[in-house]
Amino acid sequence: MHELEVVGVRIELPSNQPLVLLKDVNSKRHLPIWIGAPEASAIAMFQHGIIPPRPLTHALMIATLEPLHAPILRVEIVS
Repeated sequence: MHELEVVGVRIELPSNQPLVLLKDVNSKRHLPIWIGAPEASAIAMFQHGIIPPRPLTHALMIATLEPLHAPILRVEIVS
């Protein structure tokens, strides 16, 4: 298993397809994951500290788990 951090959201040219770029914290390897425009927008807004007018899916999940004291320890991408 590899620990990754979010580098940011990028646009692949010439297709203009958004992707989130992850970096292995223990090496120089990167992992691009192609995503949809709404997901790219949500990630970019969070990284810039912009609060949307209504909660997004990830914010609702956090709001549900925090009162239950159920932290997210890890996320596994399996395919």
